[in-house]
Amino acid sequence: MDMRISNVYGAYSVQSTRPNPSVPRGAGRVRSDADSIDISNQASDYQYARNAVASAPDIRADLVDNLQNQISAGTYSVSASDVAARIFHGLG
Repeated sequence: MDMRISNVYGAYSVQSTRPNPSVPRGAGRVRSDADSIDISNQASDYQYARNAVASAPDIRADLVDNLQNQISAGTYSVSASDVAARIFHGLG
């Protein structure tokens, strides 16, 4: 059986998807000022939530201050069973 590699090679060569590669992309197109975009309600809600999270502080200073005051005063205590429960809850 005689198989010509050159014939197979031509089948895998890269071809341009543009009708005339010598013409730059976008040439001859007319720009319209009527371009628009519609965003779904779900995308709008997502964008609103994302902006709200981005504007929220990373640290809740009121809670941190409260804990620091309790630790400084020696009144902060956590039961061992609460710590164990949180550890096991985090593993599941």
